[in-house]
Amino acid sequence: MYVPIKRWNVRRPDEAAAKRLASELGLPLIAVRVLAGRGYDTREKIERFLSPDGTLTDPLAIRDMDKAVARIRRALSEGERIAVYGDYDCDGIMSTVVLYSYLESAGADVCYYIPQRDREGYGLNREALKLIHDDGVRLVITVDNGITAIGEVEYASSLGLDVVITDHHKPREVLPAAAAVVDPHRLDDESGCEYLAGVGVAFKLICALEGDDGELMLDQYGDLVAVATVADIVPLTGENRTIVRRGLESLQNTDNEGLAALIRVCGMADKQLSCENIAYGIVPRINSAGRFDCVDNAIELFVGGGDEPEELAGGINTLNEKRRAIEDQIVRQIMQQLESDAEALGRRVIVIYGEGWHHGIVGIVASRMVERFGKPCIVLSVEGENARGSGRSVEGFSIIDAIDSCSELLVRYGGHNQAAGLTVPMEKLPDFIERINLWAAEHYPEMPQQTINIDCALSPRQLNVHSIQPLALLEPFGSGNELPVFQIPGCTLQGVYPIGEGKHLRLRFAGEDTVFYAVYFGMSQENFPYAVGEVVDLAVTVDVGEWNGELRVSVKVKDIHLTGIDYDKIHHSEQVYQRLRRSEPVEEPARAQVVPSRDDIAVVYRYLRSKGNLSAPDEVIYAKLRGNISCLCKLKLAIDVLDEMHLVTRGPGGRHVAVVPNPQKVDISQSKILRELQSRSLPAGV
Repeated sequence: MYVPIKRWNVRRPDEAAAKRLASELGLPLIAVRVLAGRGYDTREKIERFLSPDGTLTDPLAIRDMDKAVARIRRALSEGERIAVYGDYDCDGIMSTVVLYSYLESAGADVCYYIPQRDREGYGLNREALKLIHDDGVRLVITVDNGITAIGEVEYASSLGLDVVITDHHKPREVLPAAAAVVDPHRLDDESGCEYLAGVGVAFKLICALEGDDGELMLDQYGDLVAVATVADIVPLTGENRTIVRRGLESLQNTDNEGLAALIRVCGMADKQLSCENIAYGIVPRINSAGRFDCVDNAIELFVGGGDEPEELAGGINTLNEKRRAIEDQIVRQIMQQLESDAEALGRRVIVIYGEGWHHGIVGIVASRMVERFGKPCIVLSVEGENARGSGRSVEGFSIIDAIDSCSELLVRYGGHNQAAGLTVPMEKLPDFIERINLWAAEHYPEMPQQTINIDCALSPRQLNVHSIQPLALLEPFGSGNELPVFQIPGCTLQGVYPIGEGKHLRLRFAGEDTVFYAVYFGMSQENFPYAVGEVVDLAVTVDVGEWNGELRVSVKVKDIHLTGIDYDKIHHSEQVYQRLRRSEPVEEPARAQVVPSRDDIAVVYRYLRSKGNLSAPDEVIYAKLRGNISCLCKLKLAIDVLDEMHLVTRGPGGRHVAVVPNPQKVDISQSKILRELQSRSLPAGV
């Protein structure tokens, strides 16, 4: 099975300039090297980034905010019933909680409505608006949705409902005819607040209503706003950085009983909270409430309407465990399908579908498939005549543009470059799969690679508390200000130790007369491709934590490359291999450079036979044979031929190759793969 090779983009900051800036600013060199590599390469940029007193923009600078404030204040003064209309993800839930709580504290007659994910889908819908109207509501305020709801706003107006829209998604050419449309992505908006999450726009609204620049409202709602801002993966730079930093301070000892209960359920009550454990601990649990249409439980937990926050938090935690179980089940089914469908796995865009897969889970599964295979993936749930689901992509490939190219085949779709949702009739699904891959071939002859951005190199000798602790200056980490990733080159692997019931590894390395340990999460011993004694380069994250009262450095592996291998050549050769196996048109005249000869195949077979059973990715085998095999593509084709001729077998995952004992004598020239390759021309310059 195809295993992606990740590309490393190693930033190389000007070392002399970094040392000068570190000296001028009195800052640790490691922090300045990271900042300089990320474009903060002047004294002014660094000081602005690190300033603890980040200014908050005037909320009234956002277009239509004055109109929204005027309409809401009128509703407050006249006692009109107000509905906050939210969304079922963490950003939408927290946006609803923040605005609902504020309006309730201001004495409003307020309710909320969040559509059911499975039955109603995202955003305003007419049935919901009719129910809201019949409940006596006269003003609807959207949070985290509404910017494209042109027809729905017209319908609301026909019922006598006014609508104030607050959103952070990109609008269409025509805006809804609402009482106010507050969205920093409006073309006529000059506030510069387009980086805000939905909760950030809702927060700006309550600041404007209160006449506050944000300081007082951050004290009151900063913890909720921070959680949702982290959840929505908006850039943690500028004002978002200020919001999250202040919110984290509040979150550590939050006054919100529901949030405190959820933190305890997550097992983080005694931990120093960070964006990472918010993103992987708190956010998935809140999202689970929306995935299983139990949003009311989450709202009740955070607005304090329940008498038993521990019970509500426990229920949400149970939903998250259910989500994990369903997710794992779908992933297993997908892997079984792909094991027997090499054609689907070889496509530029992987499209996979199954009966009755949970609609609230397929988006997460698609993300896991992208991480697993390094390609854009669309996962669809089949129900009756339609298949509905989500697509996720790698950086550099616009999944929404790809889906849009097939628009006439779809019932509906929407999204952005990295994530999208769609519904396609089953009868048109084969055409959709073919069309989207033809579009990808036309626009991306060489597909973007999964990339790890590496900030700079780090010496094993620097893996100590004194050297690593200064990185805390750069917090909070998140989208746009990611946790730094370092390259540690030339490390000798000395030990491999399973941990966490075999799901993870603890690795021992040596380099520069230093021995250190690193944890490789999600990597089992049977899938680990490297042997003790091999020299590798590491891509790692590092942090400082406390164990038994002692500060220690923790090293986490993100990826491993063999030292001394030209991975740019590896990537290109892999792309050529993929094109050949898809039988795509290719150019003259470099056939001899990639098509294995009989002697090449014999070299590969002798090596594999010497190993008997080998568990390693193809690039590791290539590294052993690169003196005899000219490129990765040639090696992979040779193994394919050996597999076809029943001389070796490929195990699950594609990493395991076993030589068939006592094979029958075969004539390699009869290989269908070889004959097909030799009948076609190949790309020049490979």
